Parts: sequence; structure tokens; C-alpha cells
Amino acid sequence: MKNRNQFFFLVLMTLMLSHAFKVAGQFYIEGQDPASVKWKQINTQNFQVIFPDNYQEHGSYIADLLEWAYKYAGATLQHSPRKVSVIVHTHTVIPNGFVSWAPARMELYATPPADNDYHDWIERLVVHELRHVVHVDKLNQGLTRLMSILFGEMGTGIVFAHMPLWFIEGDAVVTETTLTRAGRGRLPMFEQGLKAQIQTFGLYSFDKANFGSYKDHTPNYYELGYFMVAAARLEHGPHIWSPVMDNVGRRPWSPSPFSRELKRQTGLTTSDLYKHTYTLLDSLWTQQAAGQQFTNSKTLSPSNKLFTCYLYPQWLNDSLIVALKRGLRDIPAFVSIDMHGNERIIHRPGFVVENSFHATNEIVVWSEYRPDPRWQHQSFSEIMILYPGLKQPRQITRKGKFFSPSLSPDGLMIAVTEVSTDGKHSLVILDTYSGSELSRFSYSGNDFIMQPAWHPFENRIVLIALNSKGKRIDEIDLDRYETTVRFSAGYEADISSPRYRDNDILFNGTWNGTDNIYVLRIRENQPHKLTNAQFGAINPAINPHTGAMAYSSYTAMGYTLQLAKNKDLLNIPLLQITDESPGWHRMLANQEGAVIGPETVTRNQYAIKPYKKWNNLLNLHSWFPAYLDIDNFYAYPGASLFFQNKLSTSVGQLGYSWDDNDKTGKWVAGYSWRGWYPVIDLTAESGARRYYYKLNNRTQNFIYTESAYRLSVAIPQKTQIADYFYGFIPSLRMGLMQRQAHRNTPDSIPFPNNRYLQFRETSFYTQEYRVYAYRQRRSVPRDIWPRSGQIIDLNYRHTPFSATDDMGRIFSIRGIIYFPGVARHHGLRITGGSQTITQGENQRQRNEFAFFYNFGSILPYPRGLSGLNHRKLEYFSADYALPIWYPEISIPDIVYLKRLRGSLFYDFANAEKHPANNSGVRGTKEQLFSYGFGIAGDMHLLGFLAPVSLGLQVAFPMGTTRPAFRFNYSVSI
Repeated sequence: MKNRNQFFFLVLMTLMLSHAFKVAGQFYIEGQDPASVKWKQINTQNFQVIFPDNYQEHGSYIADLLEWAYKYAGATLQHSPRKVSVIVHTHTVIPNGFVSWAPARMELYATPPADNDYHDWIERLVVHELRHVVHVDKLNQGLTRLMSILFGEMGTGIVFAHMPLWFIEGDAVVTETTLTRAGRGRLPMFEQGLKAQIQTFGLYSFDKANFGSYKDHTPNYYELGYFMVAAARLEHGPHIWSPVMDNVGRRPWSPSPFSRELKRQTGLTTSDLYKHTYTLLDSLWTQQAAGQQFTNSKTLSPSNKLFTCYLYPQWLNDSLIVALKRGLRDIPAFVSIDMHGNERIIHRPGFVVENSFHATNEIVVWSEYRPDPRWQHQSFSEIMILYPGLKQPRQITRKGKFFSPSLSPDGLMIAVTEVSTDGKHSLVILDTYSGSELSRFSYSGNDFIMQPAWHPFENRIVLIALNSKGKRIDEIDLDRYETTVRFSAGYEADISSPRYRDNDILFNGTWNGTDNIYVLRIRENQPHKLTNAQFGAINPAINPHTGAMAYSSYTAMGYTLQLAKNKDLLNIPLLQITDESPGWHRMLANQEGAVIGPETVTRNQYAIKPYKKWNNLLNLHSWFPAYLDIDNFYAYPGASLFFQNKLSTSVGQLGYSWDDNDKTGKWVAGYSWRGWYPVIDLTAESGARRYYYKLNNRTQNFIYTESAYRLSVAIPQKTQIADYFYGFIPSLRMGLMQRQAHRNTPDSIPFPNNRYLQFRETSFYTQEYRVYAYRQRRSVPRDIWPRSGQIIDLNYRHTPFSATDDMGRIFSIRGIIYFPGVARHHGLRITGGSQTITQGENQRQRNEFAFFYNFGSILPYPRGLSGLNHRKLEYFSADYALPIWYPEISIPDIVYLKRLRGSLFYDFANAEKHPANNSGVRGTKEQLFSYGFGIAGDMHLLGFLAPVSLGLQVAFPMGTTRPAFRFNYSVSI
């Protein structure tokens, strides 16, 4: 029964979560904001906007943006969604957003990316995420409407699993591209991955393109989906996707309702549309490259067998370049490369913020992401500096939101950009040694400041500024803080990463439909194109001695480092540059006829009211005709009610669970409060249980009532330093378990030899203390286990304040160490631990009552052994895991097998039995062991995006020739 329940729950949660992750995820909680944040709200006709109290001006504008976007975001899908809550987070440095539907809400992360395109971040984010609201709400028709009545908001989310994520995100990118002046669909960098792959290696299978690969780089579902959605709209009209979604909502029970309706509307299945789209694009890209002469340059970076990128090149001296290296094979590292291509690792940083890396005079500086130890919706971007000859960097800021650092020529100052929690953008000059602020500058109109760079000889800085008129290149005199507009690109193209070459300014530009490097000479009004790359050239760096230019050039195997001499560079005026891209974004924009922005959005006066955290704590959003134990991945007959407030600080569940084996049921209630620094969990269970015993060689039973109440307090602490993750989670759990007579419980049951069972009502008060800590090195997707890591887990459980009904005591300590294997992506895991169990008084009164409670083993026994109980256990195991094969075998709509991996293991334990009748004599000692192997496949089933691992483990326990088999599965959501 348990295995059947596990399988049922696996299938159910896969349906609910696989495609809905971060879009309409069930019970999805990204985290909480600091408890100190006070909230305000604005209620409009179609939205409730909740934001921090120091963000009122921007919060009011977001409300106007949402009302404007409400008119247009659902137009091509012919749907206007229901009113929804929008929560704005301002304390995180991660630019993102998501829509979840249980409970229904939109969450926006207001801090823009450090390398934002040429349209306002919040405007683009609102349009993108509101399209997701339209996606989910549009499904609420036909049978889906009935499911939403039966299951609440969860019902719509379950149906949402029929929606492929390539469509959901691709369609949202189309919307952000057509309703703004920028958007990813207009950026050459967004298409270069697919362009290079197809032009170099040809078209992959649809399953490989959709689900990814461990062998090759595959662009993500945003890129994949954008062009497929766009192609269908351009060939069949802007409303082509509306009936497809209607069919999913009305007939979710039918096989492949999305693909079937797509076939009826266009004559193409999903796979056919994929092939058709990219065959068409391949033809256009081939025409784009026809007859072109690409820049003559020398490749400096070593060749790699797997996809690898060398980014943000900087000259350390006249013969040595430093760059950020990352890819499928290695975790990111700063590497130095000489003129002969010799590579050396300098340092492995943590998560480097995009386009936030600089080096000069052999000093390296960058912005590194730092999470808050407790609050997931608070994070920082800290300035790190690495001096020559030192192995470890120094962090010079604390709890900052600093981006795009640039060292002054003398190395004494660092220019950074800052985004405050109230939405103000600034250029800040920091002291290199202390990190203290020397000066700051902001535009009167709060223009967004990006990517500053120092002049090599003078006290001035060049940077990118963005406002409602688009992007421009500004120069700032730091002595007088006077600004000069050097060039305004507006909305014609994206520009980024300005760098000086003497008095000239080099930068990235996209005018010809491919990323290339341009130069702006101060005395001229228009830039000139310097490079002509097939797939993209970015981030120039000039050798101060030779004048040669290093840059990153994109290929199907990633970004390579190129070196071009002055004589090999072009000098083509901007007026002679033509856009040679497929230009689909322009045709798509004509289908909409609207653009979001300050000049089109109507401003309104709203009543801004406080939003009380304690309101709506028990927000009922879903119900289900089964009891779902989400933490343990079980499902039982019964019923469930689910509660979650809008700030995700209050989560609860109330349900009834029926045990079909015992024919008994119990009420279960759980509540979690996450709004304070400690996380507080409360659970209560009460219901009938059945006790089985043998009498006269017949199995008999009786029913009694059992109630359990638990209070848990934990303080989760997590952080990240360099390329390691750290966690420290102390917790305390108190519980009360009561056993009472049921109306059908007998007073006593006679046994032979004058023995008897006499039911006695008892209560157990338990306390559990746990300290869990870990240190784990960052991995790449091909790694099976962390390349390096340590875990320590200490547990102590006992029943204080009990005389005759205590459960005894148990203490355990377990340690796990991960080592790299003999080959890359192999892994060795060593586990060791010790455990001691002391029996309680209730276990000694066997004549009076042979039925007792005790603490179960915390440490595992050697695999293949079960049903054992010992006073003392010393445990050791060694596991070795390795990839076997990357088959990429696909049976469309059924299975896509990405990887086979194997494992070997050996388990050993020294065990001591409990002493007989609790005598003082030590128990018998014995040695237990097993060994075996396992094989598992990493795959995608039935077209769901969530990866599934299915495997079989075979163990050979001691003392038997019969192996023990165990089926393993897991779902990544």
C-alpha cells in the first residue's frame, strides 16, 4: 500500500509541479522578506499591489503599469484575467519574477539586472509576468473550471501541467518583446546560442532541445520557445495560440491536448513546429552570413571538448589576460591566459554578478552574490578584490547592493553602481582598501546607471545610462560631477560595456543584428564598427602597450578569447550598417500596436494603505479529496485543506487521513510560521490506531486512540562564500503523545502461562535536539555529487518528566564527506556515525503490557537488512558513483533518457544488542555488512519538464546468498 501511495503521489506532484515550477507552482514558496519590512498596499480595479513602505512612489507606478498592461497582455490570447495580488520585493539583488497559483499571486523582484537592455526593467517585468497570469487564468474553463471548484486553485495548477514550458516562457518573451521597445526577442545575444548550434552542428531532436543535454550546450526554453511561438503567430495570426489553450482548459483529460489542438490549428505537431521554425531560421541565418568577411583574429583560449565560455577579458599586464571561465565541465574560475594559450586558475569565486568584473595592474575586482543567512528575499552584491600574489580575495563591502566595479588606473578607488531598496540608482566611488564611500552621484531623473569605466589618464568615467528615451553613453567629470552625453542610441540598438581606448570609447552594439564591437571617437557624432563576428563579439579590452584588442567571440562551443591587431579591425560608419537579422520582432510588434512606457501609461492617484502582516494568515486556497503528506511524498485516502498567506510567512494544512490497511483514520493539522527569525512549526494528529497480536496462532487486533502534538523551532542559517555553500540549522522539537482507550479497546487480554496484556492509558513527553551543518562546493550539472563537501548531523532525543512511561533516550552523530572520484564527474561519499539507544521504563513491563513505544534508529543499517534494533550501532559506508553513458535516447512523448549512472557501495556496522530483561550485562555484539551496486537513469517522462531519476539498487547482505532489491526514484522540482 505504501509503495502504491508513493507512486500515486509521485505522479500527482509531477503533474502539478513539473511545468508549473516558478510559473504556477503548487505550494511554491520562494522565501520571506526580513521581519523588519513594513508593507503598504494599493488596490486597483484588477490588482492588489503589496510593496515595502519606502517604495511608495515606485509602487504607485507599478500599479499604473499593471492596469495598462491588463488591457494588452491578454489581447492575443483573447482573455482578461481575474484580480490577482502582486508582491514587490526590493531587498534582493536577483532580478526575477514569477507567478504561482496556489495561492494565486505574482511576485516581482524590483532590482534591475546590472546589464539590463534598453527598456525599463520593471515595465518589461510587469508585462512578462502578467502574461503568465493570463496563461493560468485562461485555462479556467470547461473541465478545468470544474476542477477549480473541486480542488480550489490547485485544480487549475494541475491542468497547467499540460502546458509545455517552452510555450509558457516563449510566449511571455514574445509579449515582453512586442509590448516594450526592447525585450529579449530583439537582442542578438538571445538567438546566438541556437543560431551557432544549428549552423555548426545542425538541428538537435526536439526532446534534446527541450529537455537539455549533459553532452552539449542547449539553449534554454525561453530561447527555444520564443521563436516557435513567434513563427506560429507570423504564419497563422496573432490569435493562433488562443484556441490551443482553450482546448487544454476544456479537455485536459484528452491525450496531449496542447499538441493535438496545435495540429488542428496549424497542421503541425509540436515537433513539426520545432523543425519548421528552425529550418526557416537556418535559411535566414545562412543568408545573413552569405558573402561576409569575418574579422581576422587569433584564438588565445585553449580548445575544450565541452561547451566553455571565456568572458570579460582584462589585461593584467602587456602579455597576460584574465577572464571568467565557466561551462559544462568546470565550476566558474578566474583564469589567466598568456599569448601562447597557456591557462592558469587564479581563483574560483562564488556567483559573479553579470558584467561585474574588472582587472588592472594585476588587481582583480568583482561583484559577488551573497544571500542573507535567513531571509531568502534579502540578498547582497558585495565587492571582492584579489591582489597579486594572494590566494584569497578580500571582501571590502558589507550588506551592499553594488554592481559593475571598475578600478581606477592607480588602483586606489573603485567605481560601482548601486540600487537602493527605495529604488534609487547611483554611481558610488569607494576606497579600494577600506570600502568606505568617497563620493556618489545620481541623475535628477533617477536614470539607471550601468557599467562604469575609468579613463586611463584623467579623473573621468564613461558609463551607460538608461531612461525613458533609451540608452546612451555618458561621460562624468569626477572633479565637478558634470555629465556630457557622448552618444545616444535610444531604442535603435542595445549598447553595453563601454571602455576607453585613449580618448576613444569602445563598446558593444547590436545594430547589424549580431553583437559586435564599436568605437566612438570623441570628435565624431557616430560610432564605427570594428568587428564583424559570425555569432557575436563582445567586451573589448585594449592592451595598453601594443594597442591589440582582446574580446570574447561566440561559437557553438562557447565564448572564446580572441586577439585582433589594429590592422585587422574594421572602420565602418554607423550610417552604413544595416540590420541583417531575421527581424521577426518588428513583424510581431505590428500585431500588438501598443508600447508600455511613461508616455503611454496613465498616472492615477491611489489610496496607499498599510498592509498588515497578520491579516489573512489562514488564506484557504486549495482543497483535495485525499490526504497529501507533502513533506514525505505520500498520499492517502482522505481530504486536505491548504492555507498560505500572500507573504508566504504563514502556511497550514488541515486534513483527514485514512489507513486502508488498518481501516482507521486520523485528523491531521499542521501550521508553519516563517515570519520571524526562527521558523516555528506546529502539528497535531488524533485518531484511531490498530494493535496486532497473536493468540492461539491467530493474528488478532484491537483499536485504541492515539494523539500526537509537536512544536518545532528551527533557525535555518545558509550562506555562500566563494565557491562553497554553508548551512547551520539548529532545531528543537517538543512533542506530547497520548494513548487512550477507544470504545472498542479491551481492558485486558489473557495469554497462556498466566501472562496478559492490560491496556493502560499513557502519555509521552518527548524532546528532540538537532544540529545540522554542511559545507558543500559548487557543482556543475554533470556532477553526480558535490566534488567536495562535509555534513555533520547531531541528534539527541529523550522523554523527560516521565517516570514509568518514558521512551528512553537516543543519541546519534553522523558525518558525511564527499571527495572527487578518479575521473571528472565521478564521486566518492564516505559516511560514518555512532548511535546509542537506552530503553525506557515502558519497555520493561512486558508481562503487564508488551506493546510499547521507543525511538527508532536514526542511523541506517547496512543496505538490504531491516527489522533490526540494537542498543549501540557504529556505522560506516562507502559509495562510489560515476556516469556510464549519455545516450540521449528519445521515444517522443513517452521518455527521453539523458544519462545512465552507476554506483558501488559497501556498508559495515558494529552493533550491540539490548541486554536481556534490562539486566546490567552488556548485550551481544555482532558485525553487520552488505555490499552491492546500483544503476539509475536520469530522464524525462511523458513530456514533463521535471527530471525524473529511476533506478535499481541490488544489495548482498551478510549471511545470505539472496540479494535484496530496492527500487529508487526521485523527482527534481
